[in-house]
Amino acid sequence: MMLERLGIYGWKDADENLVLASLLTGDPLLLIGNHGCAKTHVANKVAQALGRKFLVYDASKAMFEDVLGYPNVEKLKHGVVEYVPSPVTIWDKEIVLIDELNRAVPELQSKWLEIIRSRRIMGFPTQVKWVWAAMNPMSYSATNALDNALIGRFALFLYPPDVLQMEERDRIRIATHINGDDAPSLSEWTGGVSAGTVAKADVADVGVKMRETLVLAGGHFLRLREQMRTLAEFLAKFADLLMRETKSEVALDGRRLGFIHRNLLANRAIELAKAEVFQSGVPGFVPSARYVVQSSIPVGLNDESLKREEAVHKMEICFDLLSSYFEEGAELSRVNMVYELFTTPDPMRKAELLLTQPLGEMALSKAWTDLMAGEKDLTLLAYTALQVEARRPGTVPRELMASLSAKITPGELSTRCISRLEGDAVEYIDEVEQLLDQDTDLARLVAYHRVSELVDTGNINPRTIKAIGDAIREDIRVFEALLAGESAECLGGKAA
Repeated sequence: MMLERLGIYGWKDADENLVLASLLTGDPLLLIGNHGCAKTHVANKVAQALGRKFLVYDASKAMFEDVLGYPNVEKLKHGVVEYVPSPVTIWDKEIVLIDELNRAVPELQSKWLEIIRSRRIMGFPTQVKWVWAAMNPMSYSATNALDNALIGRFALFLYPPDVLQMEERDRIRIATHINGDDAPSLSEWTGGVSAGTVAKADVADVGVKMRETLVLAGGHFLRLREQMRTLAEFLAKFADLLMRETKSEVALDGRRLGFIHRNLLANRAIELAKAEVFQSGVPGFVPSARYVVQSSIPVGLNDESLKREEAVHKMEICFDLLSSYFEEGAELSRVNMVYELFTTPDPMRKAELLLTQPLGEMALSKAWTDLMAGEKDLTLLAYTALQVEARRPGTVPRELMASLSAKITPGELSTRCISRLEGDAVEYIDEVEQLLDQDTDLARLVAYHRVSELVDTGNINPRTIKAIGDAIREDIRVFEALLAGESAECLGGKAA
């Protein structure tokens, strides 16, 4: 690991890759962790290795005049706005770390926003190419909630490990490590011998390897962007599933989807480049992509109701449901059907997918569990599933039989489930009653379900009545095909 050679111990390869991915794209990185977990140290050593002008700003106490500089009074006399630079102004810096970000008061948070978003200050461009920030968890005293707009400008969120989360080997190395800020007076009594445990030559060598990796990764990024055309489709579906799974508590916006897309490409590009530079293996794409997605979505930074651990678990579920997108030679039609299974409001289509398609144990198990735990009426789906099970035993999981039977609501088997027609809809009562006039229990159940949906919309007219009639006939056809054990392909190619 390159970070290890810089004196950054205990970090996972996956986190080093994300650090390099942030360097590759220039999208901002936020480090969240307890004090002493090398947040500032990693930024400083990376800047040293790359030979870039670097400065740390303490957002808890930096006045914006420190960052901006003071106006040049002489130039103002001529109507020219210019700021007098100093060693601490931002204009000539290339990498900056905004430390203690959540200790900045809200007014100063908004001022940092422009730098993080566009590398500008008061509209003027700077030389800044990389913006990182660091913060402690909200459990620390004197911290302030981050503005959602500010959080939304960061592409990646890394959680450096505490020393007690590391292996003993790394704890030993940390205990004996001396960086540039440690033991500042020791060299006074050692004849000028540097006390640091990372030699300048090692830092320079890491810089060479880091630049080589990033140049190679740039080429891989462009190639992957052309090859991975379905990645955006995956993210579109993933965002929808995650919103549903978290009951809208995690709703990804367009900027976030763009960040995740670039992060996935950049991370894979870094993995491929490191394999070339260090003659090492390439990690499996699915687990690394899962970690990238988790690290690209901000949750729990302000102690919201949805905690990070719970959110990460839900992200993993949604990712794994769609992860076949990343399998070599994958059939995307199957992934699309998994997505449809969890998003379609049509109970017959859901039954068709559940009872005929090999969508994988995880998808089927979760779909059944969600259905049993939900509050929506499942009479039509449960009736269909039980009828199919009666003819083809083993289609429905045995442990769900009693629960499915309990989901059949007797009231849904009669006209009592249908609201009264009111207003202009009354003139169509004969046409609606004709829809309900069916010969079999199944046909009547389907008709009651579809007509109830129509009446609830309040949009009753000849066109919608005809559409419901067509839907009833299609549902009956699907039901009969399911009883015969036919696949979705045999049902007329309804699969996406």
